[in-house]
Amino acid sequence: MKMLINFYANVSEQSVNNLIVFITDRLAHQDTNNPFDELIIQISSSGGSSDHGLLAYNFLRQTNIPKTIIGMGNVDSAALMIYCAGDKRLSTPSCRFVLHEARATINGEFGKSKLYELAKLIRRITDDYSEVVTKVTGKSRKFIRSKVNKGTVLSADEAKRVGLVDEITDKPYSEMKDLAIFIINNPQTQHGQQQLQQPHPNERRAEV
Repeated sequence: MKMLINFYANVSEQSVNNLIVFITDRLAHQDTNNPFDELIIQISSSGGSSDHGLLAYNFLRQTNIPKTIIGMGNVDSAALMIYCAGDKRLSTPSCRFVLHEARATINGEFGKSKLYELAKLIRRITDDYSEVVTKVTGKSRKFIRSKVNKGTVLSADEAKRVGLVDEITDKPYSEMKDLAIFIINNPQTQHGQQQLQQPHPNERRAEV
């Protein structure tokens, strides 16, 4: 039995919570005679919250089931944390990967101490982000940090040469037998448009 999650959403509190709840529930109620032997995540995401990207990475890494993650269209910034959690990382030929420093969204008024605190937070998140990519690729911290600091867009072939991608495939997962499927999309508005989460007034939020 396998789990297939199509993660086609921004990395946010809602999308990551959906991911965690689905996996946890399925593992807790799996058939002991036919347990899950693989988790497949097909991902295309423009990134989002760095905190929730790292949460998803840590959750997936401690989930005791083999994980195959397939980059489908774009794996940008925070979404790269989900991708890096795979024991096996595949990519379609046209998928792109984006690495860059954490960024902050600031609303309201903040004093000097708060801005300094935010700057430290951005550095800390960028360090954590870079460390994950370093661990996955086997490249030096200096090499990965330089790619993150200047902002880097990688094709599937380039990502494979760096060590981010294990294998390039033109055949996304298609086996439909013994499969539990879940799709995570951005929420829809009343007019059918995808709704992005808006920051609360006086909120500070870091993203990659």
